[in-house]
Amino acid sequence: MSLSNFRFPTNIIFGVDSIKQLSPTLKDQNVRRPLFVTDKSLETLDFVKEILQGLSKDGIKSVVFSQAQGNPVKSFVEQGVEAYKKNHCDALIMCGGGCALDVGKAIALMIHHPGDLFEYEDGKEDAPPVDQSIPYMVAIPTTAGTGSEVGGSSVISDDQTKSKVIIWSPRLIPNSVIADPKLTMSLPKMITAATGMDALTHNIEAFLAKNYHPMCDGIALEGIFMSFKHLKTACLEPNDMEARSAMLMASMMGAVAFQKGLGVTHSCAHALSTCYDVHHGLANAIMLKSCLQFNLPSAQEKFVRMAHLIGLKGDQLGQAFIDEIEKLKQSIGIDGIKGISVNDKLVQTAFDDVCHSNNPRVCTKDDFLTLFTQTFPTK
Repeated sequence: MSLSNFRFPTNIIFGVDSIKQLSPTLKDQNVRRPLFVTDKSLETLDFVKEILQGLSKDGIKSVVFSQAQGNPVKSFVEQGVEAYKKNHCDALIMCGGGCALDVGKAIALMIHHPGDLFEYEDGKEDAPPVDQSIPYMVAIPTTAGTGSEVGGSSVISDDQTKSKVIIWSPRLIPNSVIADPKLTMSLPKMITAATGMDALTHNIEAFLAKNYHPMCDGIALEGIFMSFKHLKTACLEPNDMEARSAMLMASMMGAVAFQKGLGVTHSCAHALSTCYDVHHGLANAIMLKSCLQFNLPSAQEKFVRMAHLIGLKGDQLGQAFIDEIEKLKQSIGIDGIKGISVNDKLVQTAFDDVCHSNNPRVCTKDDFLTLFTQTFPTK
């Protein structure tokens, strides 16, 4: 057997009211003036105001940077770097969903690294090394979907072309994560649904990915089980703390698991976000059925394992598993996206995306055309 290199992430403080550990965590690192990266909508919420007030009482004077909203773009990172340096900050707190966390990690990279952000694109042959100091980072997720808080990736779009660039380094994994399920309770139902489907998709695609990583497989399977068991409740009963806690954990588990790789669903979703600005979790949810049916012939045994995991019995378990996903989506109000035109740019963007390189079945440009056409048929 060939050698394999495994890596697992960072310190995680998990549980209800774990946010109270923020000040002690920062004080342990002698942090006095962190840049607090969030978005404008979160900045107005009571719990963010309480976090900032609590830090101030403890002698930690935060500088708020609230431009990280929507899909993360390069200009957010540049503005954040400027704010960090101008205010002589000494650490970063990233509070929010995937945008705030991805922007915060990219800001951390560019504080002491020279050149342009996109020069550090993952897989770029002449990319400069990530070898300079990186500020201390604390990640506080407020959604249960991307799992960016436990990952070393930052996905940033070009402001003009909207094309996505993946920046990756193990040094971009936040030093500490404070995962408090109470902070996800204010999410609207559709955001809970879309981000929850993102977490489920991460776990499913990580399990199906062709790379060898049995530890990630085990985490992914438990993440699938937890998502199926708790996502509907989290959407329909938003104050159910058990469901919120389970989905926050499933989200982190999915991000840990996809160290192994992702697949064709994510390549399609990235293309939809690039070409039509579709929310990433929603794009995954909409594409999942067609992409799983595409993969079914090449991963029958794994589909059977996933089906058994959620209690399915009988024949044709792979298709039965896919059908259960569709039932789950319908129960939480996800039924489609309007205004999508299948064209050459959409197909090419998906084909150029690196995620499908680990898909269990090779996917050609014609296959991508078929997947999009199946999902968005011309009427």
